[in-house]
Amino acid sequence: MKKSFLFALSLLVSSLSFAQTSTKAHKDEKIPEERAKFLTEKMAAELQLSDAQKEQVYTINLGIAQKNQGIMASNFSEEQKKEIIRSNQEARIEMLKNVLTAAQFEQMKKELKEQRQERIEQGGQEHHEKH
Repeated sequence: MKKSFLFALSLLVSSLSFAQTSTKAHKDEKIPEERAKFLTEKMAAELQLSDAQKEQVYTINLGIAQKNQGIMASNFSEEQKKEIIRSNQEARIEMLKNVLTAAQFEQMKKELKEQRQERIEQGGQEHHEKH
């Protein structure tokens, strides 16, 4: 009786931890439309996009988000996934160059550089905290 109780308890605990993990993973994932909308709204605020530009930017962001989702779901290695996504980001920037004014494009590049720097600094802090 004691063994069956312990077995049932261990099943319950493992199923709860699995449910919690999958819920967290699902919560962190956004569908491409949500990602594209969020990024477009952020860009619209930062770059003062016109309505026409906003539509074009959304289309570009959505296309890249959909491609990236397919890559993440693929059987490529993690390194291959990172490289393809990096390539998709470069393509997105090139496409945006044709939609944005020169001043908007420069502002976007500046924002991207600042975000990259922040990620590097945060990564460094996390690295130090772990050790």
